[in-house]
Amino acid sequence: MCMPSEKSTFYALFFILLALAACKKDEAIPETSEPAGILEIRFNPTMNGVPLQANSIFTGPNNQRMLVENFKFYLSGLYLRSDTDSVLIKDVSFIDLVASNKTLKLSVRPGNYNALRYAVGLTPEQNGTNDSNFDEAQFPVDHPQSIYNGMYWSWATGYIFSKIEGKTDTSAAQNQTPMFTWFYHSGLDTLYSPGRISDLSIELKDKETTVLDLAIEVNDVFRQPGDTIMMMNQYFTHTTDNLLLAQKVIRNISKSIKKKE
Repeated sequence: MCMPSEKSTFYALFFILLALAACKKDEAIPETSEPAGILEIRFNPTMNGVPLQANSIFTGPNNQRMLVENFKFYLSGLYLRSDTDSVLIKDVSFIDLVASNKTLKLSVRPGNYNALRYAVGLTPEQNGTNDSNFDEAQFPVDHPQSIYNGMYWSWATGYIFSKIEGKTDTSAAQNQTPMFTWFYHSGLDTLYSPGRISDLSIELKDKETTVLDLAIEVNDVFRQPGDTIMMMNQYFTHTTDNLLLAQKVIRNISKSIKKKE
């Protein structure tokens, strides 16, 4: 049987050992966070150089007054390129140029980068192609691929990669409210449209924010050198009913993304 003095000695040693163990545990906690800077990518959509606003009337590429009601697309496979390697900074993002989500804030390894690689659209894996178990309802509301973004074709079993919609003034005098509806919905694995911006000079530092402003001129979506979309004749596509037009629009979107001057 332990004597009172022995009990006191035992408890004293016990608490000393606990204290030492706690101190040792605290000292042994490793620093797990990796150095990272914040890259803030801001999309700046314009129409004839004027900031794009939903339902604002502009002069389109074929000199017809028009307005844009929706302009949304998926951006996937975002890579920053340095002199030595490429770094994946975001697998998929949902961009809405007439709403509020025109900015991406991404945690990126510090370094110097000179190019941005991306694609407008989704990969076959992201699109659920040939995956009988793919469930578009699996994504939460705040996920880029959430069905609440209105970019999933339930009848076609796949995502709309890009959606741009609006109206055009068809009057000869071009002085009427635009009423003629046009819409371009592109979504098919073969329409995955890579792009690249090579004239960058980005220095990312640990715990600091660096801003990359990107421009996208909406007129360029309808007009590329030697090829203009005439909305009166080419006014809609759900992709499969006008594949060439869907292909043209989504590729033009990819080409239209540039570094803001």
